[in-house]
Amino acid sequence: MEIQEKDTLFFMTLAAFGAVLASALASFLQWIVVLPLTIGVFLLMILTYFLNQKGTIHLSENAEKWAMILTLVAFIAAFIYLYRPV
Repeated sequence: MEIQEKDTLFFMTLAAFGAVLASALASFLQWIVVLPLTIGVFLLMILTYFLNQKGTIHLSENAEKWAMILTLVAFIAAFIYLYRPV
């Protein structure tokens, strides 16, 4: 594995750990909403850390692409719903 891919894997794991920590802190106040997010990000952190193979980077890049597409669709739907004519 190239050094750049190892760096990317390390930073992705670090970002996932930060998301786990932030969502765990938020789950004390809003545990019904935040708990599934915490579990999902924790599983993503484990997947990213332990699957230190060539396919992991490709898998995470595909997941990132689909997450960006879903986020864009959610923003579009939210703005349509928010600014629809009455």
